[in-house]
Amino acid sequence: MKKEIEDFWDWFIENEEGFLRTLYHSTEDGLKILKESFDQKILAFGHFTWEINAYATKKYQLVISPNREFELLQIAKNIIKDAPELEHWSFLFAKQKVKHVEPFKIYDESLDPHLVNVSTWKYKLEGDTVLVFAPTLLNIDLDTEQHALDLVMTAILGEEVRILTINKIKKVPSYDDTFSSF
Repeated sequence: MKKEIEDFWDWFIENEEGFLRTLYHSTEDGLKILKESFDQKILAFGHFTWEINAYATKKYQLVISPNREFELLQIAKNIIKDAPELEHWSFLFAKQKVKHVEPFKIYDESLDPHLVNVSTWKYKLEGDTVLVFAPTLLNIDLDTEQHALDLVMTAILGEEVRILTINKIKKVPSYDDTFSSF
């Protein structure tokens, strides 16, 4: 694995100038080629997702996400541990927590869209379980519901914390004053 990680960063350094040009100019064809290149390189390590974000102190941030899987988190940490220091980049091994979860669409098993809006949701940590009062998460199959709850809690806690500390996320029918707002 060490050799593959070295090869990845060598590839990144060799192509950095082209990445920056493509991101700056943002042409549809250029971004498609960039996506395919990153997919090929990152997916060679396993079932990861990745994203490139604008970042406050550097121009771009590459996040290699382990998809909420413990084993992949360890690999992602090893990849990022060997990341080069580059002027226009920062690198992260998991998605960071967000201050506010924007409404988003999720598709159920029938591919019907559902809007997830957490503005009225509440949550409470109890050991390795998160209890979530989600009154707007209605008329959705259980697998899709669980996926939505997991995505939201990963955003609120950050992916590493979610992976290392939470074993169960449970939707509850009511809440009390010990619950927190999102």
